[in-house]
Amino acid sequence: MTDLRAHSLKRRLLVSMAAGFGALLLIISILLWNYARDASNRTFDLLLAGAALSVLERVSYNTDGPTVDLPQSAMDILALAADDRIVYRVFSPKYGELTGMADLPLPDTSGPSAEPVFYNADLDEGFRFVLQGRQITSSAGREWVFVQMGQTLNARKDQQLSLFLNGMGGLAVVSLIGLGFVWLAIRASLAPLHQIADTLLARSPRDLSPIEGDPPQEISGLFQAINGFIAQLGRNRALTERFIADVAHQTRTSLSALQGQLALASDAETPEALRERLGRTSAQAERTVRLTNQLLSNAMVSHRSEEAQLEPLDLRPLVRNTLAELLRERRLRKATLSFDDAGLPDGRGRIRGDAISIREALRNLIDNAIRHGGEDNTIVIRLDGDETTITLTVSDAGPGIAPADRLRATERFTSINRATAGSGLGLAIVRSVAEGHDARLTLGTSRLGGLRASILFRRLAVMLLAGLLALIAAPRAEADELLVHAATDPAAMRPLIEAFEARNPAVDVVYHDYQTVDLYQELLDPSPETVPDLVISSAMDLQVDLVNRGLAHRLRVPQAWQPPEWASWRSELFGFTFEPAAILYDRRVLPESNLPTSHRDLSSFIRDHEDELRGKIGGYDLRRSGIGYLFATQDTIQSVQAQRLMEVLGRANIRTFNTTASMVQATREGRICMALNIISSYAMALVADDPNIGVHFLDDYNLVMTRSAFVPRGARNPVRAEAFIGFLLSPEGQAILDAETPLFSLMPPAGGLTPPALPMPRSSTNFLPIRLGPSLLTFLDRIKREDFLRNWDSTLMGDPGP
Repeated sequence: MTDLRAHSLKRRLLVSMAAGFGALLLIISILLWNYARDASNRTFDLLLAGAALSVLERVSYNTDGPTVDLPQSAMDILALAADDRIVYRVFSPKYGELTGMADLPLPDTSGPSAEPVFYNADLDEGFRFVLQGRQITSSAGREWVFVQMGQTLNARKDQQLSLFLNGMGGLAVVSLIGLGFVWLAIRASLAPLHQIADTLLARSPRDLSPIEGDPPQEISGLFQAINGFIAQLGRNRALTERFIADVAHQTRTSLSALQGQLALASDAETPEALRERLGRTSAQAERTVRLTNQLLSNAMVSHRSEEAQLEPLDLRPLVRNTLAELLRERRLRKATLSFDDAGLPDGRGRIRGDAISIREALRNLIDNAIRHGGEDNTIVIRLDGDETTITLTVSDAGPGIAPADRLRATERFTSINRATAGSGLGLAIVRSVAEGHDARLTLGTSRLGGLRASILFRRLAVMLLAGLLALIAAPRAEADELLVHAATDPAAMRPLIEAFEARNPAVDVVYHDYQTVDLYQELLDPSPETVPDLVISSAMDLQVDLVNRGLAHRLRVPQAWQPPEWASWRSELFGFTFEPAAILYDRRVLPESNLPTSHRDLSSFIRDHEDELRGKIGGYDLRRSGIGYLFATQDTIQSVQAQRLMEVLGRANIRTFNTTASMVQATREGRICMALNIISSYAMALVADDPNIGVHFLDDYNLVMTRSAFVPRGARNPVRAEAFIGFLLSPEGQAILDAETPLFSLMPPAGGLTPPALPMPRSSTNFLPIRLGPSLLTFLDRIKREDFLRNWDSTLMGDPGP
């Protein structure tokens, strides 16, 4: 019996310390995780509460009931969680929904309250909400108005994970230091093991005596195990030496007998005596050869068993080929040999095995049957099996082996029948083959009355059904068609599409051109048949709104190709161009030296030349042009002159157009002499060969938009669409943008700007990029949009362009 106390040191230092450290870290990690979750919730709840409060402060009452002017600051506050989608609504129990998304989930509260109520709810993904109310004075008295705002949990989870990992990082350092001390303690405690190692290294190979000494209690078990292993080596060496001695004895005896028969033959005096002596000599030579072959076979089988060279194979052809070889030998001509494989499942005997070893075992079984079977022997070889086992059986009509002798018959150099004795290795070889294949050798009485030797192999299951299921489950080939819906001039995108198709010959890009607002409306409620694979638009705010609704796939773009932070959102929406807003002007009417240099100067310039410019200034129709509405709303955020400029343009009878191209054409024809907030990249390409038309940038700021792309949910070919976006952002795609299209690349090319060139570097502070994110949703609020457009209509009163 092993003394359990012998393992006390190992248990105490390894198990106890590891379990203690593990339990302590587990408890601390649970506490830290909960703390990180509460801390992140507190942080982001403050953002929600601040945004809700800023909206409540803008709630007012008019003759139609309560209304709200959604503040830009509310969206800016929520945009601090840059990757989170947001939803909101403002409602009154009496007047219903005022603005925002209807039917957002409400908390289980007892009644209206001016205190913020925080809760979690699921829409298409998890959201954190705040509900806060305020009483306003109406003609009927005090009435409640509520603001409900929610954002997804991505930023919270990221902060929670960051706090948790930072805390666990410190604990990990402390744990490593502690484990270092444990390691030093273990080394000091197990120093006696080095003494044992030195003792073993100093011994000669033949010294297998036990190690002497008085080890510490903690390593006494190891000490005893080493001595036990040494004793086992001694027994194995004794068995090997005994086997070698038996081999030497058997070989020496056989060779001596052969030598004696040859000596007797040489002393024969008559031809008859000589013939008799030579016959005995031949028989002895045959026994000697057989013994030698059996010894070599036993050594080979033992070696291959140790090497475990097992491979899938079919026993049926292996047995057939072996029998075909044996039937050519003279000694099998007197025996009746038959083979039956009707019992094989599916007609196959698949196992994992070594063909050479199994062939040697079958040869020995058949040779054993021939030797002991007598003159009129019948030998039957059978292969049968079931779902788990394949059985190889050799039966003969000989005398067989008594049940009491069957176990002894498989030992080396053991012959049961002295009259037909051979080397005594045949069944021993078969047993070694069986053991090497994790099979089982059984001996019994055959139906013919002789010996039945069976080797039971484990069957190798061939799962045809699994292969069929894998084939069915294999992903279907992607469609060759890539459907793109875009609000971008097809001519501008054609070089990019052709380059992508050239690198992907199996892809056919189908491109449909839209106005920005029309494209947005189609995607709000698409049918499954019309969902595109890729959406591209210059209307950044409309693109953000679609993504914020959960309509986009998250994409994987290589880190080296990631756009600047302002030009991507949630790894779902990616900008790929750099396109500043500019002023288009007619050089025949407006000399460049007289042009305004800032937005303040622009208002004064138009006011001072109102009579000359009346009906000669062009701008976007904000109801039809998404990019025009985007530039106009962003101007109101960036410039205090926006309202003044709007009033001045109204007095000057601004004319409205849907596209930059239509404003360029009107300028060429002299119908207008100035167009505001045009897309400079388009304009520069259109007027490159026209010396009468110029493009002018202001010195204070020029808004920069980016054309953005996303892959909508429900796309039939999202993988190809993701590859197309990656191509747009790759150095190759960006170079094609600069060299072959009228658009400006998002990232500057390595060789500098290509014509038509910007008047200043992209990094200039005069260029003010519009950031993709939730703040763009402010002016998409229904009430705010209607108020803005109503103010635009009433202020400008401009004539629409033809």
